Amino acid sequence: MDAVEREVQRTAAKWAFVQRVETVDKTDDAIKLRLHIDTDCFIQIYTNTRKQIISYAVVFNRARILGRDCDGGTWHRHPPGQPDEHDFSPDGQRAVSLDEFLTETQQILQDEGIL
Repeated sequence: MDAVEREVQRTAAKWAFVQRVETVDKTDDAIKLRLHIDTDCFIQIYTNTRKQIISYAVVFNRARILGRDCDGGTWHRHPPGQPDEHDFSPDGQRAVSLDEFLTETQQILQDEGIL
């Protein structure tokens, strides 16, 4: 998990809107990190290598506003405006890197007036 942690820190450092990276929890198989944007907004990243899970979620005012998850190799999206829905369309099932997710996040946060 050290390699995942370093990669997240390296990627986050390229984005000016990410204020700091916090490691919330780490075990041999899983890690949870938060990329803090401001006091009311962060991106939570969860990776579990044993269960093949990757989860990216943008949280604003304690509620998810966007997310992308991979469970067992299958991706889906929690779209803005409908964050409790599961989008399994071709775009929703597209695998995304953290960098791609941060690009999408920046655009949505700008559109919503959060950035």
